[in-house]
Amino acid sequence: MSRLLVVIADEDEKYLSTLEYKFLQELDDKIDLEIISDKTYFESFFSSPKTAEIVAVCESFYSRELQRHNINNLFVMTENKGDGDTAELAVNQIYKYTGIKEIYNEMIYRSRDKIEDDDAAEKETKIIAMHSAIGGSGKTVLGMALADSLEQNHRKVLYINAESIQEFGYYLKDKSGMTNEAIRSLKNDLNHIYTNVRPFIRKEGFSYLPPFQVTLDALNLEESVYENLVRTAKESKEYDFIIVDIEAGYSREKMGLLQQADRALVILLQDELSVNKTEYLLRNIDVRDREKYLFVCNKYDETGFNACMGADAQTRFTVNEYVELMKEPIKETRQFSKLQGIQKLAYMFI
Repeated sequence: MSRLLVVIADEDEKYLSTLEYKFLQELDDKIDLEIISDKTYFESFFSSPKTAEIVAVCESFYSRELQRHNINNLFVMTENKGDGDTAELAVNQIYKYTGIKEIYNEMIYRSRDKIEDDDAAEKETKIIAMHSAIGGSGKTVLGMALADSLEQNHRKVLYINAESIQEFGYYLKDKSGMTNEAIRSLKNDLNHIYTNVRPFIRKEGFSYLPPFQVTLDALNLEESVYENLVRTAKESKEYDFIIVDIEAGYSREKMGLLQQADRALVILLQDELSVNKTEYLLRNIDVRDREKYLFVCNKYDETGFNACMGADAQTRFTVNEYVELMKEPIKETRQFSKLQGIQKLAYMFI
């Protein structure tokens, strides 16, 4: 079977080299990559009919003639930061000075089913932590939607909610809580806690530990039960991803879960209170590892004021992804996982 053609064209050779390295690093054996910096050669290349999965060009190279070719995803890389819309529906606009990882994800997430290699070697289980400085950020729904989106991309996911009051069952078909037998299994042999609780794990697309109906204190359980559960679940190697939903705020136990994570998503809203609370949280967490920590602005309304773009905020963090506000009430996870922001977020981990 022939490999998919990806064409990236821009006059800036240094800029092209960084994109070329990213594509080769991720997809070297899955695509034919054509990198073009000369406009005359570019016009010659497209003088005959071409079939390509992705074509990304700078504004000076773009012309409507490109739409005559069989191109599944056509991007124009612009130097002016806009909203990503274009007057031509067949063309996607992308701001070329966004981070390389974000540009790469933006370009390929629509082609993920064609590019994905089902025969890829087994990967180590990755722990993704969801955390927020303030309640009401939509962290839990976002975490469940991310789990659902990863499952739809053929990844095996375990969702563990580590909040003191657990209401995530509202978004599930089976709304019943943890059984007494399952709770007893959590108290036996902490070094094998996942093996003990495994028979009680449920599955609705993604797998999940059923919600507790009362607090851990009421059950005479320590918060450390989550650290042991996450650790032993990872050691089982049964999942591609374990998503841990950590309660908002700061405590030693919450930071312990964050430290366990391979990747951590810090969820915030665009209002000043959420941004200020996030800045306070960051005074207590070392987030200099940009590969580990990602910042996600949830429930984003592009018509409203965005405090994340304030000068003070941007000195402490940069929002990696915006997840758009849903106008209608969310009653099930699948509604949310269909959002473009969630799908792009999921593809960052694939």
